Amino acid sequence: MLMEIRGTRLYVDQRGPAAAPPLLFLHGGPGSGTYDFLSFQGDALAQELRLIAVDQRGVQHSDPLVRPVTEHDVIADFEAVREALGIERWSILGHSYGGRLALRYAVAHPATVERVIFENPPWDMELVTRNLVESGLPLLRELGVDQGVDELLADHGPATTQMWTERTGVLHRLGDRRMDVYLGPASRGLKLPADELPEIQSRAGRFAETIIQTPGFVESLLPLLGQLTQPALLIKGGHDPVTSPEEIARFRSDVERGTYRYFEDAGHFVHAEAADAFTQLVTSFVLGR
Repeated sequence: MLMEIRGTRLYVDQRGPAAAPPLLFLHGGPGSGTYDFLSFQGDALAQELRLIAVDQRGVQHSDPLVRPVTEHDVIADFEAVREALGIERWSILGHSYGGRLALRYAVAHPATVERVIFENPPWDMELVTRNLVESGLPLLRELGVDQGVDELLADHGPATTQMWTERTGVLHRLGDRRMDVYLGPASRGLKLPADELPEIQSRAGRFAETIIQTPGFVESLLPLLGQLTQPALLIKGGHDPVTSPEEIARFRSDVERGTYRYFEDAGHFVHAEAADAFTQLVTSFVLGR
């Protein structure tokens, strides 16, 4: 359904028993929308949880973006959705870029966020984009499209919008082999259902173009990890190219109530590549089992 939230209409998908513990899903991208995640996990997580998924402003089924947006805007939207639904506290689950938003949200609103789950998050854009390029380097070299990559990796930051654009742009040289970098070997060929929705997927570009220009997008969030007070779960795919070893180490050292789970054979989309195990893990964590 579409909900009037802070001057726009956001698409909010709700599934599961109304009395079950609520879990908010924060999609990645930036600008990817909820359609893919819900296709793999929506009904499964809704067996024991009240799952709420929101297309961020300007994305997929929400109204088109009419003004610039920041990460703080998106978090304010989540809080407004929570209030509109009459939910006192909920757990949150952020995939990829959504894991960045989840960290900001959990630290800014500890009274309303019960538990927080991160799936392959990008907390430090210099480390993330470096890890991304290094993960793709073997295939870039195999295809002979690695020109200038060493120069890009010679820059050790701090992160800038230009760094993000140049480093992430390198993987577009891979064409239809690009997804190979994001998936575990057994998952190669996995199709994301939202690719079948070009008329609304095109909005992702507008959201991304806008938000990457904001200073908050390239700010390292690693210092926030030590401020987490909620139980936190970090899910990492063994073939994920996003979350760097340094970020994992900081989570494990700085988060007092943190739990780390590693899926050796999965990549960036653990929720799709190891769907049943993901459902079980997330459900158990939210229910405190």
